[in-house]
Amino acid sequence: MRYMIIVKGDDRVEAGAMPEPESLAAMADYHEALQEAGILVDGSGLKPSSEGFRIRYEGDKRTVVDGPFTETRELVAGYTIIKVASRQEALDWARRFPNPRGEGKDCEIEVRRMFELEDFEPHESIERFRKMEVGTSEKSLESGTDGNARVSVPIPHLIVSDGEAAIAFYEKAFGARVHGRHKADDGKRLLHAHLEIGDGAVFLNDDFPEVCPGGAVAPTRLGGVGSVIHLEVADADTAWEQAVNAGAEVCMPLENQFWGMRYGQLKDPFGHLWSIGGPTT
Repeated sequence: MRYMIIVKGDDRVEAGAMPEPESLAAMADYHEALQEAGILVDGSGLKPSSEGFRIRYEGDKRTVVDGPFTETRELVAGYTIIKVASRQEALDWARRFPNPRGEGKDCEIEVRRMFELEDFEPHESIERFRKMEVGTSEKSLESGTDGNARVSVPIPHLIVSDGEAAIAFYEKAFGARVHGRHKADDGKRLLHAHLEIGDGAVFLNDDFPEVCPGGAVAPTRLGGVGSVIHLEVADADTAWEQAVNAGAEVCMPLENQFWGMRYGQLKDPFGHLWSIGGPTT
């Protein structure tokens, strides 16, 4: 279930004042915690109503009403959307939301649960929204016209020998962003981590040989890999240099290839192969 945390406007926001550095730092800390917990969906601040407008409906007539609007405390100044398992979890996280006006000052935020498509009775229009993946917490994976399950995007799932070190490397080498991470019961190994690299995602976890003997293992224990993860970039040379400087090992030099791409392959410190490709130079 999704909840929206709504920050109300005030005279300062409507005057166009930017948040204080302390407030920005507190908000960044809070949203990083949401991301690490894997429940952050979206969040943003809104500019003053003077830069917005309203559409007023009167019968068949539509009239544009330019801002600013006078009911300052009824305006929305920002929002954060979270995806949680229960109302109590939403309440617990909302209690941790930093005071938008600064600690110690009187203020109020509002939290509203969002509709999911599953809340509506079945209808052709609802299915149209579902196909657009609008108004739902889950990606649509119903069968397509050919009878096969519709897959959104394949996500590489890496097994590594040191999950935390791998995350640190991918952050430095590929600009990865951590969307969520969860420790195993031993408090040391990563049971699951969700990274975002560019517009794509990568899952990873530590090697657990005791859980699934003969299953997926880390390349360092396997002695090699059977796949390569490809990164398509606008500037292959810059991306290549960043990865090499972070500690990646060159397996295939970055060169203009016969198929019309500037392409090369690297091995990360955990044994996985990555290719980087972009326009030729």
